[in-house]
Amino acid sequence: MVRLIEWIRTGLKKRKVKVFLLFLLCASLAWFINKLSQTYTSNTTFTITYTNIPSEFLLANTPKKELQVRLKAAGFQFLGYHLKPKEIQLDVSKVMHKDDSYYLTSDQIRIQLEAQLNNYSTLTDFDSDVIYFDFTSLKTKKVPVRANVELTFAANHILEGQILSQPDSIQISGPKSQIDTINVIETELLKIDDLNNSFSNEVALKLPKQLNGTTFSNNFVRIIGNVVKFSELVIEVPVTVINLPPDVKVRTFPEIVEVRCQGTLERLKELEAKDFEVVADYSYVSSETGNRLSVRLTQYPKTLNNAMIDTNEIEFILRRE
Repeated sequence: MVRLIEWIRTGLKKRKVKVFLLFLLCASLAWFINKLSQTYTSNTTFTITYTNIPSEFLLANTPKKELQVRLKAAGFQFLGYHLKPKEIQLDVSKVMHKDDSYYLTSDQIRIQLEAQLNNYSTLTDFDSDVIYFDFTSLKTKKVPVRANVELTFAANHILEGQILSQPDSIQISGPKSQIDTINVIETELLKIDDLNNSFSNEVALKLPKQLNGTTFSNNFVRIIGNVVKFSELVIEVPVTVINLPPDVKVRTFPEIVEVRCQGTLERLKELEAKDFEVVADYSYVSSETGNRLSVRLTQYPKTLNNAMIDTNEIEFILRRE
């Protein structure tokens, strides 16, 4: 065995052997190229991609992922298909509709296949007479966006107005059974601490992941809030007693209560006592309440960020007429 190996090594070093091997390689290559250049009729597999699905429908199931075809083509073509399977596209907008069935006929499939073959390949046959499609109707509706925020404010700062979402709603499209369960879309949590300026942040939406075939017009929205520095002002407002019997009059102690207001300095300067109403309801008087009345702030300018009365109860005395 050792002698055989040594003999081969010695032979390979000889010039005549090297020339012979070179010619053998060239001859084999020429034979291989000649064979590949010849025309054959054989089977191969194409992968299918479905395009132009009508916008009002969703493919519930992919009907057929591969198509077995029989071609007449050069060997080079079959070698290419073997190394990388060809992908063909079937135009779903060409489907036929009869009763509740949607399908592509054999003739339609053939026309689309032949249009995607090159000039060196000829389609002779394929393994499907008809391809059926299982469609699900789609529904579209508008769903409001709910901002999910946690905010803390710097000293003497407050949120003015409502937190806004742009857009404030999104379009969702999908099978009716799926999107009928969606009534609101929340954002991911936006958490900002020690706010002393207005903010505008892009935030991702919490889109349902488990839905199949449902699409959303937006993945993100912008959350906007107006933060202002506020001041405080105390306004003295007279108490109005309501629901008094015709023959009864009361005197309250105190007759005037203080309303603590929070807002911007410009808005506080415009305030007057007549802009507020503090009410005590006599109909709630009982033996348990005695000579005390609960008071409520029932009216104040909505331009204020906050308004509250400093007391919840007042005393009264009756005076009958």
